[in-house]
Amino acid sequence: MCRRLALIERLGPEAREELRVGLLSPTAARQMVRLPEGNQAAVLEVIRREALSSVELAGVVNLLLERPGRQPQEYILARPREALAQAKGFLAAVRDPRLSEAGNQVGKRLGALLDLLGRMEVWLAHRGRTGLTPEDRAVLAPRFQRLARDARSVAGLSQDLVNELERA
Repeated sequence: MCRRLALIERLGPEAREELRVGLLSPTAARQMVRLPEGNQAAVLEVIRREALSSVELAGVVNLLLERPGRQPQEYILARPREALAQAKGFLAAVRDPRLSEAGNQVGKRLGALLDLLGRMEVWLAHRGRTGLTPEDRAVLAPRFQRLARDARSVAGLSQDLVNELERA
């Protein structure tokens, strides 16, 4: 009973009314109370507009709490599924109508590769080396050697293509 009262007390008026009439599930309401009351109305709109599942709503609430700031939050609220996909480490497959089928395939690969490279760059620059044990280093050394070699090759070939495109 105390949890239900606390739930109702922390819900904004619009969410409280939707819970009362059954438009908002208790599971969704529990996620909503994690947010400041001022953000709850915007999230209610997203739930309605996108028909988010309870798992998706939990992910959106987590993202909003993890990424303060107006711009990231506006993006999360405007494109919740895309934001969730990016946070999980992959980009949603979005077809660009300006591109051919081959162009879309390359674009999809580029998106995934750039996302993974960005994550690896952050790991290497900020927290990577200190957490590795000597055994980890021995096992991972050949993979990092291959990454360095392949990255140089892809960088060179990419630069060739960029130069070709700039000349065209």
